[in-house]
This record gives sequence, C-alpha cells and structure tokens, in this order.
Amino acid sequence: MHLSSPLKKGSEDPYVKTAQQQLIALGYSLPRYGADGDLGDETLRAYGEFLVLEGMRAPTDEVPKSITVPGAAALDRAFTGIPPVVQGHKYFDERNKHPHDGRSKSYPYMKWSEVKAIVLHQTATQLGEKPERWHSVPIHFGITRSGKTIQLYDLTEVCNHAGNFNRWTVGVEIDGWFAGVEGRAETLWQPKPPAPKRTAMNLPAAQADAARACVKRIIDIVAANGGKVTHIHPHRQSSGDRQSDPGSLIWQAVGLWAQQQFGLSDGGKSYKIDTGRTIPVDWDSRYAGNKY
Repeated sequence: MHLSSPLKKGSEDPYVKTAQQQLIALGYSLPRYGADGDLGDETLRAYGEFLVLEGMRAPTDEVPKSITVPGAAALDRAFTGIPPVVQGHKYFDERNKHPHDGRSKSYPYMKWSEVKAIVLHQTATQLGEKPERWHSVPIHFGITRSGKTIQLYDLTEVCNHAGNFNRWTVGVEIDGWFAGVEGRAETLWQPKPPAPKRTAMNLPAAQADAARACVKRIIDIVAANGGKVTHIHPHRQSSGDRQSDPGSLIWQAVGLWAQQQFGLSDGGKSYKIDTGRTIPVDWDSRYAGNKY
C-alpha cells in the first residue's frame, strides 16, 4: 500500500497501520499502542527517528506532525530492503578495508590460548546496514538490525572495546539503542539536548539470531585454533559508565542463551572488574539483591 497524500496526526487512513508495522519491523518501538491504525504521537515520534537516520530531518527538529509522501516512500524502501534471514549469505569480511585504528598499541595481539571470553555491547546509536559505516568502530564484529554480521578485526587482535577486558575478549556490537532494563524508559541512555528524546528499540529476530550465530562462530573458531571460550560478559562489568550496555533485552536473548547453550560463565553474582558493575537481578533472576 502506497501513500498518495500526507497524513496528519489523528488520521485513521489504512496506510497508518502499514507504516506502523513497517516501523516495528525496522526496530522502532511503539510500546503503548503498537500497530493500532491511529496516527498518534507515539507513531510520529518513531517515524521522526526514522527520518533522522535517513537524513531527511535534523536531530534537533520537532517531532513531525504528519507522514509525508516522500517519508512514506523512504519507509517503504527501507522495509523492502530488509533481507531474508539467511545467515550464510549475510557475513561481510571487512578486515582488509578496516583501518584498525582501534588496535591496542601496547599489546596488539593475543594468543589463541588467551582468547577466553566474548563481550556484548549495544552501539547506542544506529550505524545501519552498510559495512563501510562500521569502519570507525573498534570492535571485532558488528550485528546490524537486519541480521548482517560484519567482521572488522581478527579474533586475536586486541582492540579497545571494553577497557581491561580487551586482552582476553572478543567484542560484539549489536546495532541500536536499548533500555538498560526493558520496559523502564528511565534506563535508556539519552543524547544531550537539543536532540529529541528517544524511545527504546526492540531486538528484531534477525538481529538476535545473527548475534547468537556470531557467538557460536567465535567459540568454534577459537576451538579450531586450540583455544577455548569459557565466559561471556556484558560491557557493564568492566565500566561504570556503561551501566546499560548491552541492556537486559540483549543480555537475556544472547548472553544468557550462550550460557545455557555452551556452558559459558559470566563470572557470577559479584563479578566485575575495575569500575564495572555487577549484573543486576533485572537482567538475571539468579542475582537477587544486585541493583541496576
């Protein structure tokens, strides 16, 4: 269904539900009303976030008051561009193109026997689907919203992604902004004004599947080279400034899944290093008493 004329706030045109379904599929959250067919503030706010990432409005602009024909066309294109979930066809090796500026100067490489853990991150922005957009990120793997896996560093390269975790870990960045605790808006990191407030993104099935496949890939590659991955950590455990990293949604879908599937450890209830924070009970019910 295509839009032929602008739709103002309050419209119940049949296209409104189509736009809402497309926004949800692209990872924009409509937590209160969902795809109800009514063009209200929640939908317009999500649509405005989409336009910012498309370069069709500035982050400082007011929330749109209508869905325009060009905006609807861009939404249609983005939705149509979501590829099917076929993992073998969605791996992009960017290591030869990546500048590797984030590699440690003092300790650039680790031995396979030293690779012990995986660290999960959220980008807290949206880098998008183009692999070249990831070339400024010091991370081993990036996982896009549509489920692409982008490799930027060798697994044995020490890159600056998680403080003192760096020397024995492989980092995985999951694209998007996610609440520290799902359902608690106050735990979502917000950019400084005058940028508009964000609403937390969901975790598309394709992205969660790709992140889990990436974890398995890391475990298998390390094992094939004589090493063994024994742990998985949230970035939060090594940095007090990363309280919501990667957030409960990602941790439960990927971190806890990896522990159940592969017998990995997160270090336990009291584990943290440096200025890091323990895993809160909001993320893992085993850790009663641990505050967010």
